[in-house]
Amino acid sequence: MLYFATGNSHKVEEVSEVLKEYGLEIDHANPKIEEIDSTSPKKIALDKAKQAFEQLRTSVITEDTGVWFKAYKNFPGTQPKRMFESLGLEGLLKLLKGKDRNAFFLCTICFFDGSEHKFFEGKLEGKITSKVIKPNANRMPYEKIFIPNGYKKAIVEMTKAEKNKISHRAKATHKLGDWIKEKALHELLDSI
Repeated sequence: MLYFATGNSHKVEEVSEVLKEYGLEIDHANPKIEEIDSTSPKKIALDKAKQAFEQLRTSVITEDTGVWFKAYKNFPGTQPKRMFESLGLEGLLKLLKGKDRNAFFLCTICFFDGSEHKFFEGKLEGKITSKVIKPNANRMPYEKIFIPNGYKKAIVEMTKAEKNKISHRAKATHKLGDWIKEKALHELLDSI
């Protein structure tokens, strides 16, 4: 069994839906994890995975997702939750007034089994809106201010199925699913 160690149920739902396409299931675990302060999503995801493995003693995946505004260097970067909690979406939008609104999400998933670790990344480019869309929707905050390239609507206006076809997390999860299937096939062939 593979555990996804996170406190975010939205992330668990999205990753679970994508992995179902591979016939894979994950269990949700919410161990106590202290997130390190780093500008590297890989370092953050690996540190989370090592902490989760120490507590669960089984293979885990963790992830770190950041959002980068091209108008600013490394902002919000790997600190999107902290910046949202400090400034709110309206405050973040004010910072972009009159500036380049291009942005991207980067999701880094880390698999760790106690000895081996592997990263899977997915990126979604787009633009930050000029106002908050559907402010009361039960979705992740940045989905309310991000329009993916090639679309006319914010992520929050998409169905979860639409989002799962294009999102940064879905892209990273597809890479994870492909790798698990390939790894299982190699193990099967080696056992014959």
